Amino acid sequence: DDHEIIRAAVVSCRRSRLHLSSLFLFFNFSGGESSNSNSNSGAVEVISKDPNGIIDTAIIITSSWIPSHPSTLMVEMVVNSIDLMITSLHPSTPIFITIDQFRLDGDIEQIQNRSHSLDQHVLNLYNIYLINPRVHILPFMAHSHVGGSVAKAMDIIERHFPSTRYLYYLQHDYYFVKEVDHTALIHAMETHDSINYVFFRNENLPLKRIKPCGEETSIEYLDNVVNSNDNQTAPATSIISTKRLLLPTATYTDNNHLVRFKWYKDTIASMISLTRFPRE
Repeated sequence: DDHEIIRAAVVSCRRSRLHLSSLFLFFNFSGGESSNSNSNSGAVEVISKDPNGIIDTAIIITSSWIPSHPSTLMVEMVVNSIDLMITSLHPSTPIFITIDQFRLDGDIEQIQNRSHSLDQHVLNLYNIYLINPRVHILPFMAHSHVGGSVAKAMDIIERHFPSTRYLYYLQHDYYFVKEVDHTALIHAMETHDSINYVFFRNENLPLKRIKPCGEETSIEYLDNVVNSNDNQTAPATSIISTKRLLLPTATYTDNNHLVRFKWYKDTIASMISLTRFPRE
């Protein structure tokens, strides 16, 4: 539904042109993360400013043909919101934008028109991001759907960015409108090995439809948000620590989420068919 809105406790994601919503965060339990042994010996280690000296997070934005193509506005809004709203994320964190091919069935003229607009859309993305070393455009020649697009992108990430331990999955028409403390979320996941998946609830998804996770209890964590101060006698900005709550659930959604890379890759690989939404 083009009018659905995401809700979460720290981060608000919304489709372009929609209103801001209050939020709740959820997390998924299923056992800890296993080590990643399938790495590329020729890969270049990416150095960051974090204590471990390695960038451990990547971002995938999945996209496909939509009527507004060849416009790139929606994707640009998502990419821009990453830098503006995901605080403490290293500025060199790689971003992979996948462009899925549509199914080649139906009216020939419609297929030709879609092919033309999608082709121009890809060219427009290259013209915008080609000189940006952190943004990688991945156009697929065959219809891959969300599952296949994510699987292909993760194979590339695993080979060329073997230090990746966490992954943001974002949809091309949802962008962040509230700040999220990336470091705080990662710290919560590192402190609690059982957290594999944090998603941002769609307000159209009733709480009663979100499956509980056994006897697991909610997890509280602190995030730090920079607050602008208009008082000239006080510092221009200040750091505000706020308690946030992660609610346990066994529900999976394709809406924007943060996951452990290895757990997610194994989960995607377990799908019988990749040419579908992972939730199905």
